Amino acid sequence: MADLKELLKEYIGKNSRTWICYSIDRGELEINGRSYRVGELSFNEVGRAVRSALKELFGEYRTVPHAFNSEAYENEKFRAEVLALGFEGVLKFEIERKK
Repeated sequence: MADLKELLKEYIGKNSRTWICYSIDRGELEINGRSYRVGELSFNEVGRAVRSALKELFGEYRTVPHAFNSEAYENEKFRAEVLALGFEGVLKFEIERKK
C-alpha cells in the first residue's frame, strides 16, 4: 500500500491534472493513461491511498458529497472528484490543482 501511495504522489505532485481509474476485476490502476498491475484491492484501499497522497501533498481538505457514489475533496490548492461505479467494478478520480 505504501508503494501505491508513493506512485500516486509522484503523478499527482508533478501534474496539474491527474486521472486515476482502478478496475477491481483486472486488478489494474490506470494513471493518466499508463497502466499498473496492483492486484485485487478494495475500493476502500485504493481510495485511502489516494486520500492519503492528497493530504500529504496538499494538506487538510474538506469532503463535499454529491450523490451516493460520488464526492469531492478540496481545499485552496486542489479539487478531486471521485466516482465509484461498483456495478462496473471501477473507481475513478479526477484531480486538478488550483492555480
